[in-house]
Amino acid sequence: MGSLLVFCSNELPERDRFDLWREMASGGPGAVDVVHVDRRPFFGRVEWLPLGCIDAYKASFSAATFTRSRRWIERDGFDGFCFHINLSGRSETSRHKEKTVLDGFSATGYSYGKPFEASLVPQAGRYCESLNLVVPRGEMLQKAPNAERSIGALQADQAPLRLLSQYLMLLGNTPPVAEDSRLSQLAGNHVLDLLALVLGPTREAEHEAGLCGLRAARLATLKKYLQDHHHRPQLSVAAAARALNISERYLHDLIGETGESFTEMVNRLRLERARGLLCDPKYRHLRIGEIAFASGFNDLSYFNRLFRRRFGETPGTFKAGEQMAADSFRALDRLVLPGSMETGHD
Repeated sequence: MGSLLVFCSNELPERDRFDLWREMASGGPGAVDVVHVDRRPFFGRVEWLPLGCIDAYKASFSAATFTRSRRWIERDGFDGFCFHINLSGRSETSRHKEKTVLDGFSATGYSYGKPFEASLVPQAGRYCESLNLVVPRGEMLQKAPNAERSIGALQADQAPLRLLSQYLMLLGNTPPVAEDSRLSQLAGNHVLDLLALVLGPTREAEHEAGLCGLRAARLATLKKYLQDHHHRPQLSVAAAARALNISERYLHDLIGETGESFTEMVNRLRLERARGLLCDPKYRHLRIGEIAFASGFNDLSYFNRLFRRRFGETPGTFKAGEQMAADSFRALDRLVLPGSMETGHD
């Protein structure tokens, strides 16, 4: 994730690695006790991304058990919620007489104001991977009044949960979100909307989530899809809408918020890709037509026209200019300036 802070056990002294990690886990709000139950050396890695009032964490752990007892609750008084999305391995969470088992992609949660025990059981030779959201009680109950009751339910692979996890991963790979407090706050509101949809919001909150959080997450997912697939000549509105499980009309509506149409955004991405290929010495052997096709265009004259309109010159002229500049730099490197070599005299 594009986080502000990363904790990794490998950066701690090997002899004291687990003890130092356990000490960190027992400090601050939401403190827990950690027991290492893996035959392998302890491993823990946590990436932190602040999203307004929400703290988002991407975590990797060897087998371990995390316990929050009444002693910890009385000591720090923190009563917020944690929502745990299991990405790999198995997670077992026990609260009072209830137990929730996650195996593969699924989710559950718990209140820090009540005792719980969470055990992580990775697959052989791997670590447990998860996404975790720590949310203050007031903000969560405002969006999802039933969160106290529904937070501990098993959330299987469903559309809102998939969208929430995809959005978190996208945010984690977008450094400006971590660096700009306004973006962080806005993204946190969207995440809270999506989480409320998973847990069961009020009708008003559900409507708001549909207008804000859900829409923002779908637009981010659409942008990521086009970024990953724009170079495919067969890309179309119908194909993108089908892949994202939305209607073509809704896709046009979403992308309209960017100020571009579907065609304009795809062409911009393709032109930027083509420009990058033309600048890269590794692809200098490619002809203009080959670069156009590799960028997603199947009409060379259309590509030439769009390239000139965007960059002010044809692809051929641009490529020749890049070649000339590269040759000039190489020639300069071969020059030996007077006085630049040692003569061997004092």
